[in-house]
Amino acid sequence: MFPIHVRAWARMLPVAAGLLIGSMSVLQAQADGTFDPSFAQGTGFAGDVYAMVRQPDGKLVIGGNQLSLYNGTAVPSVVRLGADGALDGTFDAGSGPDGWIHDLALQTDGKVLVVGTFSNFNGLSSRRLVRLMPNGSVDTGFNIGTAANDWVTSVVVQPDGKILIAGHFDQFNGTAAGGVARLLPDGTLDPAFNAGTGADQEVNVIVLRPDGRILLGGYFTTFSGATRNKVVQLNADGSLDASFDPGAGGGSSASVRAMVLAPDGKVLCGGNFWDWSGSTANGAVRLLTDGSPDPAFDASATSEYGITDIRLQPDGNILLSGTMGLKRVTTTGAVDPAFSTGTGFFGGLQVVVSLLLLPDGRIMAGGQFNEYDGNAVGSIVRITGANVGMDEEAVARLRAWPNPTSGTVQVAMEQGTPPAALVVLDPLGRIVQRLDPGRGITTVELPPAPGVYMLEARYATGAVVRMPVVRR
Repeated sequence: MFPIHVRAWARMLPVAAGLLIGSMSVLQAQADGTFDPSFAQGTGFAGDVYAMVRQPDGKLVIGGNQLSLYNGTAVPSVVRLGADGALDGTFDAGSGPDGWIHDLALQTDGKVLVVGTFSNFNGLSSRRLVRLMPNGSVDTGFNIGTAANDWVTSVVVQPDGKILIAGHFDQFNGTAAGGVARLLPDGTLDPAFNAGTGADQEVNVIVLRPDGRILLGGYFTTFSGATRNKVVQLNADGSLDASFDPGAGGGSSASVRAMVLAPDGKVLCGGNFWDWSGSTANGAVRLLTDGSPDPAFDASATSEYGITDIRLQPDGNILLSGTMGLKRVTTTGAVDPAFSTGTGFFGGLQVVVSLLLLPDGRIMAGGQFNEYDGNAVGSIVRITGANVGMDEEAVARLRAWPNPTSGTVQVAMEQGTPPAALVVLDPLGRIVQRLDPGRGITTVELPPAPGVYMLEARYATGAVVRMPVVRR
């Protein structure tokens, strides 16, 4: 069982025949992790990508440190890209922040919350927190006052519109706040949230449970006077949840930098630690709902010290990024042999800081690197990542011609087991057509907009075969 993915489309376009065949001779059984050339980042960023968020329309808001250029164009440290990777000129943040951006969050109204180390944003005082309008301008109606007195590392928008922030601050707008605060939608402090004295050291990450309880991870050892080594759970009002206790946790010198909540309520933690509660962990641990380590998860042999982000894929596989680049482990913590980054990340510090899962299964990775698997990318790259697999012999041959096309494409499925569905995705990843997945030839009229469209054959087993079609 292997995942089936398309190779670089530019290498698959036969000049003479104008024919593209999605057979095993082209869509070979290869590991997830293949470079996606249809994301047009060009030379990418001059600077480091630390945060990424996807809008409902597929556009990507990107933030980081010293993002002075994108594909040769001068930019501030927060920009918006189209789903295809092109710079979106309708988003203008002016001169942007005068410091780093650590995290981003999108509100339902399209406004973007930005947090980091900055004191000013586009010339306006915005101490470590700013809210941008959908066009990138500063929302001057966001009433944060003097805001945080030190850096903010994480921001989460609750379903009710309230805003959670965490970091290294001990005051927000002049009120004591030990590394965590909750704001009302207008930017003022929420009087219904009281975390006591809070954390004794910085908080790096926030995870919100569906029931409103709040998980925090960081460098702290106590929270509001109680021992909580690197992870704490709060009730919705900010009070300590005594039912969750990590015990010895990661020890005094450890730091949790990434967390993700699993559907069963367990929480995956990653960061800078060698062990957890006396057992080898090497940067990754999974905690039960009471805070104790999950004995069914052991990534000690496959993860590495220095994890910066974690993402959980729909099939339960886990993506880990950091100083080791990017790895995928199974639900037990074992390395997933179906995922390969080839020669991996190269240049800069070779650190993958931030991950973003796209609806179609592909993965965005950002950080401090110049190359991915031999391809120049400039701190941002999109790679394949469908959580699927199928025997080669069972996959039907997918053909499409002519390719590139001026609009009309002939599509045929031959041999093997027909897929359960055959669809056409536009450059934003939206389904624009559904085709007959059976035998024979289907004529497809692509939308008039030029770009790289994707034929996607979806199998009942979960396997997916993709083929790009270029619309001139």
